[in-house]
Amino acid sequence: MEDRDPRFVLSFGGYDPRRPAGLDRHGPLRRWTTHEDVRALVAGLHAQGIKVAIGFWNYGGWRFHHRPAWVRAHPELKNLPFSSQLYPFVRLRSEGITYAEYIARQYERVREVFAFDGLMLGDGFCGFSSIWDPDRYDDLAGTIPDWTAFYRTVTGAVHAGGGLLLAYDQMGMSAAESRGHGIDYCELARAGLDLLVYQSYPQAWAGFWLESYASRFDLAANIRNLSTVTSAVAGTGTRVLYTLELGDSVERWWADPARTREQMTRLDPLAGGRFLVWANDLVARLGASPGGE
Repeated sequence: MEDRDPRFVLSFGGYDPRRPAGLDRHGPLRRWTTHEDVRALVAGLHAQGIKVAIGFWNYGGWRFHHRPAWVRAHPELKNLPFSSQLYPFVRLRSEGITYAEYIARQYERVREVFAFDGLMLGDGFCGFSSIWDPDRYDDLAGTIPDWTAFYRTVTGAVHAGGGLLLAYDQMGMSAAESRGHGIDYCELARAGLDLLVYQSYPQAWAGFWLESYASRFDLAANIRNLSTVTSAVAGTGTRVLYTLELGDSVERWWADPARTREQMTRLDPLAGGRFLVWANDLVARLGASPGGE
């Protein structure tokens, strides 16, 4: 998953074995892998029966951070006010296609080269939002058809290649709140969304990034909101997972293992599985342990 500074999928122009992929930039490992390395990694995981999805955020760079080169070359993609998120419903001038169509095309390209099994739409791809002010874009229910059409376009390409489409939810909010930000989960399910990842961050958000909104993002709120999200897609083909907090050395917040275990105990019965975030910190610790590889 490429996060706040996406480069790989959007700018991919063809396979070059020695070219740096620019992946794995978030976290303590910081390995600048090549295209050849990525292809070997995916093949190795496939040999163990593990499916691999590539994903990225709809961000024009972290706030106060430089904009990625591909985004700079497409000025029609503009950041929303007080948000790092890009406004997605635009036509790319140089390519002559919509942003959604471009993402679909780029997924087809990287899938063909690296044999990915799916695409994950990360932060900024599930309605309009701002991590700095969660209520800033809560009056945009009129964009539900636009977001649904966006998903339908991307899903078409992913499914045509035999893959799965995954997506983060709208900032851990309830299904009703998410509609105000442009997202109707039932409609996304009908558009073909396979896996919806509910963002549960009672420590990172309620205890750190969104501390002033703690009662809306703590574990009690997660339990209430996750129940509404799973109800919204009940009877469809969409499966709901939730994020399990492991800590993030880059964002500098840490997860208390006891609270993470409580998160598992309370949310496991409500969802179909867990989604580990950010697993690269965990991998780094395992690699540093005696006998780790």
